[in-house]
Order: sequence, then structure tokens, then C-alpha cells
Amino acid sequence: MVPYKLERSKRVRRMYLQFDSPEFVTLKLPMRHSEKGGMRFIQEHADWICETLDSQPRVQSLQQYLVKHPRLAIAGRWHKLELRFQQGAYGYVVDEEERKISIALKPGLPPEQQLKDLLRSVAREHLGSRIRGFEGSVGVKAHGVTIRDQKSRWGSCSETGGISLNWRLLLISPKLQDHVLLHELAHIRHFDHSRDFHAFLMVLDPNSKAHAKRLHEEAKKVFVLGRA
Repeated sequence: MVPYKLERSKRVRRMYLQFDSPEFVTLKLPMRHSEKGGMRFIQEHADWICETLDSQPRVQSLQQYLVKHPRLAIAGRWHKLELRFQQGAYGYVVDEEERKISIALKPGLPPEQQLKDLLRSVAREHLGSRIRGFEGSVGVKAHGVTIRDQKSRWGSCSETGGISLNWRLLLISPKLQDHVLLHELAHIRHFDHSRDFHAFLMVLDPNSKAHAKRLHEEAKKVFVLGRA
């Protein structure tokens, strides 16, 4: 039997399969399409689907990743991460002087969602602060900063100057993180990827091209985290 998840959407025009996890396949269906037809499609291609699922890389949990890489990028520097389970304690404390962040989780509860929620809170506070710190030197002002759980983007900028950032920016090096923040701030002045935009970004980040290339490799490692 093929493990699957069914999703209907008004924006889907035709049935298709999406492989976002090594554990199951997602069947995307238009609102008008029958589930029976989708099940028939899955059954007809069961062998191929199972082979494709088996070939997907096994994703480690966010907790496993943080245990292996116990650090977060905050305020332009790496901070050592300390994880602990403590009854009656839930939250985080950042020690700038010691360059350390302590995260306390509730024992007896699944850690994955707790970690994800807390890292989003850390990102909301510290990535937003980092953006505001850059505004003066860049010469622009962001119209608010929101933290999201994007599947394939580090960040985005709206036409009104609102910036959205992926909380996983905490997991990459401070220089790469700053590159993303400067990239989005540069869009407030040049809302495109024109020659003028890239020239402006190069002024803000002279190693922009090298950083963009490294970001592509980092995305393969961290975009899958927190998806369980």
C-alpha cells in the first residue's frame, strides 16, 4: 500500500504527485476531480511511487540537527546553543556577553514543534533587530518584518517594503544571514533583479555572488528541517 496524503486546492488545475517527504507522497487534486480517480492513479503507479519514496533522502529531525550543530546565528555572530528539558520551564535566554543561547523545553512533550515555535520567536526578535540595525547604512526603512516558514525561500520583500524572513536563517552562518537581509533591504530601493539592484547589493555586500552560491548549498541542508 502506498502511503499518501490528499490535498485539494482551487488553484490546482490538474492532478499531480508531489514528493516532499520520504515517508509519503502528496496527491494534489483539483476541487472538481474525484478522489476515486486519484486513488486509481496511485494504484496504477504504485511501484514507481514506492521506488521514488525510497530514493528520497532521510530527513533528520530539527532536534537531531541542533544536537549535531549546537549554534545559532544571532546579531551577526555565532552563539553556542544549549538545549535542556526542564519541568516548569519553556523559552529561551540569550547571553550576548557569553555568545550563548539557552533553550528550555517541556519534558514529556514532543520536542520538534516546541523547538520550531521557539526558534521562530528567536528569529522574530533578533532578525527583526538585525534588519533595523542595517536600515541606516542601507538608506531604506522596512515596513515591518515578519517571520515565516517558507519551503524554498530565504526571504521576500513586498512592494510596500514589508520583509518576510525564513526562521531557518538562524541556522546558517552570520555572513550568509546578513547577505539575505541586505538582499531584501536592497529590494526596497530596487524592486526587481535588475543591473541596478545587483550593483547596489554589491556595494552593501561585496561578496554577494559567492554568498548567493553558498546559500544554494545551505538550502539543501536546512530547508527540510522542521517539516515533520
